[in-house]
Amino acid sequence: MAYQTAKEIGSMSTVLKGRVNDIILTGGLVHSTMLTEWIKQRTRFMAPIFVYPGEDEMATGALRVLLGEETARRY
Repeated sequence: MAYQTAKEIGSMSTVLKGRVNDIILTGGLVHSTMLTEWIKQRTRFMAPIFVYPGEDEMATGALRVLLGEETARRY
């Protein structure tokens, strides 16, 4: 998983022509220090890496819907 994630970060770097300001790792899996270290070993040469563990992005999305800033989508 770390290898594939690092490959995806690298592929996005090529889209940005190497101009990567920061790499941000977020989500529940980022609680795993082992996983984040493996990703960092493969990507740290590109840009500074910031780690924000947790699933808060789901809660903030729901809040935006409740505040009327965004409409709920059905998938």
